[in-house]
Amino acid sequence: MKIRASFIQSIILPCVALLALLSGCAGFTEDVAGNAMADSENAAPDAGTSPDAGTKDGDAPQITVDDSSYMVLPSEDIHPTTPDGSAYDKSVAAMFEAANKRSAGKLVRSAAGDSITIVLEINGGCVKDGESFAYDQNFYFADSNTFAYSFRGDTLLLTWISEPDPYEADQERYEESLLFVGGKSGSLDGIWKNTQCRYREEKMYCMNDGYDQFFKFDGDKVEYRVTDRVDYDYMQTVFVDQLFDFIGDGGSIQLETPYYYSDTKYGQESAGISILSKTNTTMKFTHADKTFDLSVDYARYGDSLHVTLKSGDVSCVGTVREMDDVLSGMCSADNADYLHKSSSGAYTYRRMNSREFEACIDGILGRNQND
Repeated sequence: MKIRASFIQSIILPCVALLALLSGCAGFTEDVAGNAMADSENAAPDAGTSPDAGTKDGDAPQITVDDSSYMVLPSEDIHPTTPDGSAYDKSVAAMFEAANKRSAGKLVRSAAGDSITIVLEINGGCVKDGESFAYDQNFYFADSNTFAYSFRGDTLLLTWISEPDPYEADQERYEESLLFVGGKSGSLDGIWKNTQCRYREEKMYCMNDGYDQFFKFDGDKVEYRVTDRVDYDYMQTVFVDQLFDFIGDGGSIQLETPYYYSDTKYGQESAGISILSKTNTTMKFTHADKTFDLSVDYARYGDSLHVTLKSGDVSCVGTVREMDDVLSGMCSADNADYLHKSSSGAYTYRRMNSREFEACIDGILGRNQND
């Protein structure tokens, strides 16, 4: 179970930090300190990046690190494009305006003009006093992250440094640069879209998760927005991979509204599943002597998920409902089981029926539910 650890984390859960989410969570493993590590074998190129921006040795320009420990990138332009080769610029503003998940705050620029601090704020929240919940309009919390920034052509790079955890072994200091497009070269002000690509340890890694993220920088103000990708392939996600594993060997299924890419081929093969047909939201497959129909009926980032798995006359429904900014009507003892405290002090709402969903599938398969 991933934990909400701050306001920035809560609005972009379930990654462990703003940096981790911007880098993408799919195809990642975690080291002993919980730092996101790219699994280049499972990472698919982002749908909005050039197909040659791969993860194998030699595919990306080489990066060196100078004595100041900041990344020195190659001099040539870095500008990820759409599959047809056109730039993002024409559509980024429209996607930003249509985004459903929004937050705002302050942008602090360094005097030297080489770094920024993004401060995202929350005003008002669900708080607990003793055993009672109440909505406090005066609640305030701010969370910040600092990045060095630079431009390569029309691409904005935000660079950060991860320091070793002194309480963990085998930790290394490393740098990572996150790539954004959509704005104007040399000008931080504007709307920038995260490409889901980043440089780390002299390689480029690109993800293909189910949401797009945007920053709008305007003087000393910043807006952060997230929206679901249009026509995203929900059948190539961590959820489906876990579903295959569960059908094959048991385990657990984590229902969640951020949709992370996963290559489901290994799980499919190890579970003995044969796919008969597939779209981006549905799949018909067989396992042993049973046929299943899977559908993602509704999916919205940071809000709701509704999936159905049918076999014969049995339908198993999995649902998630979550709310980071809990409305006053939801902030009550009636919802105590679904209110979870974040490190900001405010409570978030999350309700899902993973166990019931798993039990229903076990019933179809004729086996007892795992403890």
